[in-house]
Amino acid sequence: MARIDLKNAIIYLEDSNGLSLEVKIGEGNLTYTETKNRVYRLNRGILDDVVNDDEAPMDVNFQFVWIYRKSPSSASTASGGTPTIDDALKQQGAAANWVSTDADLCRPYAVDIKIVYTPDCSTGDVETIVLPDFRYETLNSDIGGSAVDCTGKCNATEPTNVRTAQ
Repeated sequence: MARIDLKNAIIYLEDSNGLSLEVKIGEGNLTYTETKNRVYRLNRGILDDVVNDDEAPMDVNFQFVWIYRKSPSSASTASGGTPTIDDALKQQGAAANWVSTDADLCRPYAVDIKIVYTPDCSTGDVETIVLPDFRYETLNSDIGGSAVDCTGKCNATEPTNVRTAQ
């Protein structure tokens, strides 16, 4: 399980048309679990073969208190203003016209989650993690306290991770 301190990170919730919600985090954490299923075949009680099995989606959990949220893309303004975090995850309100990031239209709505942060041990490098096709399963929001607690799954077995020098 990977755990990331989201202090001062920026999270983008994005759809496939470039509509996005930027959320500046004050304090929080993100955890995700990469699952790689294997099939172990035994021959008379001795391991004979190991093969990859069907892939499983990542479990994702994030809790944070946000400082601000905004829609950096001009297209977001055309779609009805700045959506709330709930709107972006649920495809409602100002995000009602967002398009799922999943190419299969028969699947439920999904957003890409992009996290941009500077790791504590870094010398100024910026790390970007993308969790594609995230679908929430539980969502608890405290609008007054600017807090979000969410769990769900991504349609990937591991995140895309890019580190760039600042």
